[in-house]
Amino acid sequence: MPGKTFLHGVLRKITPTKSEKKAQMLLAAKIIDSIKKTSGKHIDVMLCGSNARDTHLKGDHDLDIFVLFPEKLSRKEFEKEGLKIGKKVFRGHKWEKAFSEHPYVRGEIGGFAVEIVPSYKVSSAELKQSSVDRSPFHCTYLKEKLSEKQKGEARLLRQFLKGIKAYGADIKASSVPGYVVELLIVHYGDFLGAINAIAEWKQGTVIDIERHLSEEEAKKNFPDSALVVIDPVDRNRNVAAALSLNQFSRIVAAARAFLRRPGKAFFFGKKERIWNVKKLRAMLQKKELVAIRLGYPKKALPDIVWGQIQRFARKTEKQLQLNDFKVLRGEAWTDEKSEMVIVFEVESRQLQKSQAKQGPFVTDEKNSKAFLQAHKRVIAGPRIEGGRWVIEVPRKYTRIEDFARDFLRKEKKVEKQLLRKAINKGTAILEEKNLIELYKKNRQFAQFLATYLRGEEEFLGY
Repeated sequence: MPGKTFLHGVLRKITPTKSEKKAQMLLAAKIIDSIKKTSGKHIDVMLCGSNARDTHLKGDHDLDIFVLFPEKLSRKEFEKEGLKIGKKVFRGHKWEKAFSEHPYVRGEIGGFAVEIVPSYKVSSAELKQSSVDRSPFHCTYLKEKLSEKQKGEARLLRQFLKGIKAYGADIKASSVPGYVVELLIVHYGDFLGAINAIAEWKQGTVIDIERHLSEEEAKKNFPDSALVVIDPVDRNRNVAAALSLNQFSRIVAAARAFLRRPGKAFFFGKKERIWNVKKLRAMLQKKELVAIRLGYPKKALPDIVWGQIQRFARKTEKQLQLNDFKVLRGEAWTDEKSEMVIVFEVESRQLQKSQAKQGPFVTDEKNSKAFLQAHKRVIAGPRIEGGRWVIEVPRKYTRIEDFARDFLRKEKKVEKQLLRKAINKGTAILEEKNLIELYKKNRQFAQFLATYLRGEEEFLGY
């Protein structure tokens, strides 16, 4: 069990300085005051997110400013007014139009990443008209529930999850968002209370602070969730729905490992180990890998790209399996600028030229006739094995590279716009020499590939 001195040391390192907090609040107040003075159909403005609740980490320079509009305002006017105000805020600064459920403006002002998010001012989160309408309620709820001491406890849990790479609301992370971190502190009281509880979590654990639902109702409403955390302000939502089973399991294992042997590496991670090329080449020779490289769609938002590339990876894996290339594991990667790569480890890159197909029992005359007539290109057979017809037919693909090239050629025509752009921008099946070239050129890819090939969960072993 970690001592108080150890945790105080971590907390001092991750808590923003007074000057950092002051600069943040001065900028937020300036922007909010500017928006209030701007003519338009908005009726309120508020700072949301961890910065508003003073639970953010040192170096976290994100400001989420919500511009609230009346419920009766049409969606078209709502979006138009929101963009107008956002553009005015960023006049003279770098900005871009981004999209979630609706468009909004984000950019940089004075070293801070600022988002100007339009939202409807509804009387209850359950009456939301857009998904972001809940955020002001989240902010108000946590400001009421978190004590001063618990703000530090929330920072500890947030940094712990960051350290084990299980934090974030984006699709890439499939992890625990900041709002859930703070709810866990409200529920369990402090960091150690949360870690001790997490170490005992079972798949399907339910946390319902306001007791909106019975445990049975919660599990019935969210049957596929690894963790169910009922939103205190909206009983119909599981705020931990994005957490994948793998990430849930990683958090549980890390909590157990931390309680056995606490260490700062759980909070700040270990230095990424990148192999030299000789070691990389030796490892690649021990593995059967196929890697597909795609171009990065111009001006595409990373969160959208991650969702698309992960979906495309699953689709590709399914097609590999259907063509008898057994996939052991696969993972997608992008540097969010110019490169996207999907890597699959397979049992074999080369298959036999023929494959055996088992038919119906010989005694089933109708289906026997249909089976034998359906297969004209037969290498061997038909023969009888175990009372069934068996034939050997030629495979369409024996080399995984041939399958991948044909698959990508077809996907150019059928994929959704963003992935179609990525495929058309340039695809390649990366051979060993190509992987090594990219490994040497792109440090982010080198870290990804080395971690992938090691295939280990650091800190988590027994």
